[in-house]
Amino acid sequence: MTNHLKSVILTVILLAGIPSTDALPQDSQYFLHTVTQGQGLYSISRMYGVSEEDIIKANPGSETVIRIGEELRIPRSQKIKFHTIEKGETLYRLSVENNVSVKEIMDANPGLSAENFKIGQVITIPAPTGSDPLTATIETAGQELPEEIAKATESLTTDDAPYKTIHPVKRRETIYRISRAYGISEEEFLQANPKYRNSRLRNGDEVIIPFSAQELAEREKERMQAEITLESIADSTLFMLHDLKKRHEPGTVNAALILPLSLSDSSSVEQMMMVEFCQGVFLGIEKLKNENISVNLKIIDSGTPKTTRTSSVFSGIEDADLVIFGSKESDQIATASTWSTENGIPLVLPLNTNADFVFTNPHVFQLNTPQSYIYQEVYNHFFRVFDRPKIFMIDAGDNSQKEFMAGFRQAANERNIPFETILLNSIHEDISRSKYKDSEDENFKQIDEKIMELLSLDRQNIFIINSKESAPLASFLPVLQLISRNKQEGMETYLFGYPEYQTYAVDHLDEMYEVDTWFYSWFYTNNMLRESVDFGASFRRAFSRQMMISYPSYASYGFDTSYYFLKGISLYGDEFENNLHAIQTNPVQMGFKFERVNNWGGFINRKVFFIHLSNQYKVEKIDFDQ
Repeated sequence: MTNHLKSVILTVILLAGIPSTDALPQDSQYFLHTVTQGQGLYSISRMYGVSEEDIIKANPGSETVIRIGEELRIPRSQKIKFHTIEKGETLYRLSVENNVSVKEIMDANPGLSAENFKIGQVITIPAPTGSDPLTATIETAGQELPEEIAKATESLTTDDAPYKTIHPVKRRETIYRISRAYGISEEEFLQANPKYRNSRLRNGDEVIIPFSAQELAEREKERMQAEITLESIADSTLFMLHDLKKRHEPGTVNAALILPLSLSDSSSVEQMMMVEFCQGVFLGIEKLKNENISVNLKIIDSGTPKTTRTSSVFSGIEDADLVIFGSKESDQIATASTWSTENGIPLVLPLNTNADFVFTNPHVFQLNTPQSYIYQEVYNHFFRVFDRPKIFMIDAGDNSQKEFMAGFRQAANERNIPFETILLNSIHEDISRSKYKDSEDENFKQIDEKIMELLSLDRQNIFIINSKESAPLASFLPVLQLISRNKQEGMETYLFGYPEYQTYAVDHLDEMYEVDTWFYSWFYTNNMLRESVDFGASFRRAFSRQMMISYPSYASYGFDTSYYFLKGISLYGDEFENNLHAIQTNPVQMGFKFERVNNWGGFINRKVFFIHLSNQYKVEKIDFDQ
C-alpha cells in the first residue's frame, strides 16, 4: 500500500470524530427485528439463538399472531452481537464504531449488499480483532482507494496542519505588516502568537501564521464534503472491494457427494432411496458432460453418526467447490455445517428435515424448506389463482395442519375474504351409511342441501380439509362429488389440498378430477411430460431397471439437485450465490427458488408449484416464476 494511501486512511480515522468503542446499542437488553414473509417464532428464535418463550415475553401477543412488517423486540445474546441498522448509519461508520474492518462485517453477513443496507436490516457484528478497520479492509482486498475517493480526501492529508505556515521575522517587520501580507487580522496573529502582546518582534524570530476565519470556514467545508464522500464508501466502493478476491473461477467443478450408503439393512427402502439419489446425480453429471461441463465428483459413504462426528468423511475434500450432504442425522449435519463454515464451502442439504443450520450458516442450501416459508408462498399463489374465493375449511378433527390453516385464515381475513368452517364429523356417519352410487340417497340429499345453502354463485367456492391424511379426503370426496353434480349452472367449486394428494391420486384419481382438485407441492412429476419420459428412459438404459415408486422420486431428486448446483458453479464460479435466479434448468421434478433467510444465514428453497387436476380431465403444473 502506498504511503499516500496509508496517510489518507489514517487521517480519515482521526478526522471522522468517531471513538473506537462498541457502538451504543439500540437498547441495553433488546434489538429490533422486522418480520418478513414466512417467518414465525420458531425461525426467528433459531436465527438469534434465543428461546421462543423469551421472544413472547418481550412481545406480548406474539404467541397468537405475528404479521409481516411487525417489529419484534429480540433479547440480546451474550454470544453474538446483533445490530439493527438505524437512520444515517453506513457500513464505514459501523466498522469504525465497532473497531472491526468492513471486510469482517461483510464476511459475517454475506447477504448484505449496497442494495439492502437500509434501516431495519439486522446484521451480526463480529468481535474486534484489533486491526485498523479501513486499512485492514483495503489491504485484504489488495486495492487502493478509487481515484475519485482519494481525490476527494486529498485535502485531509495535505491540509491537516493547525496553522498555515511558520514565518521568519525580518528586520523592521511589524505585526501589522506581516498580518497584511498573509491576509489575517492582527488579533488573529496575536491569538496564534500570544507572547507578542507584551513584547516586540525581533529579527530572526519564527512566528505562527494561522488560517484566516474565511480560510477556516473553507477548510471546514472541504472536510465535511470529504467525510460525506467517505461515508458513500459503505454503499458502493467497499462492497465492490469486498468481492474482488476469488477462490474459484468458472470452469471444472470439484464436488463431493456424501450419502449414508451402508445402512444396516442394505435391502431397506431407505437404502434403495439413497442408491437412487446417487444414480440420479450420475445422470445429472452425464447431462452436464454432454454440455461440455467438466465435473470431478468424489462419492463418500457417511456411515453412522458416530463415524461422521470425527469429521473423517471430510478429509481430502477441502478443495471442493460444493458438497451435497444427504444425511438426515442431526449430529452428522452439525458436523457438516461446522466443516462448511470453517472452509467456506457451499453445503447442499437435500434430505434433512431439521432446518436449524440454515439460520446461522451462510453456506447452507436447505432444500427441505421450513414449512412457515412454504406456507407464505402458498397463500400468495392461492390468491393469485383465485381472485374471488370463498373458503370452506373442512374440520376433520386433526390438528396436524393447524399452523397452515391458521395462516390461511389470517391471510383471508387480511383480504376480507369469507372463511367458514364445516365439521366433517357431523357428516361422517351419514357418509358411511349411504350408498354412494345411489344418487337418490336421502343422507346425501340432506348433506347436499346443508352445504349448498352456504355456497356463493358470485365467488369461487373452495374446500380445504384441515388434514393431509388420506382418510378425511376419502370421506369428503363423495360429498364434494355430489355438490359438483348438483350445483347451479355457472357456480364454481374446487378442492384445494396438500403435496400428499399426488400419492392419493393413485386411488382417487377419477374423483379428484371430477371435483376439480388443486394442490400445492415443491415437487411433482407427470409421467406424460417429455422431460419425465426422457429421464425414465435414461435411467433404464443406465441401470437396467425401472425407478422405484416414491414421492418424491429420489432418482429425479438427485438429478435435479446435481444438475442445478453443478451447472451454476460451472457457469458463475464464486459468483454462483449472486446468480441463483439466472441458472436455467428444465427440472424433472424439483424447482429451485433460493433466498437467504437473513444476512448471516444460508438459503432456503421457496419454490412451490400448483397442480390442477381439472374437471376436463387434464393435468396442469403451474410454475409461478416462469
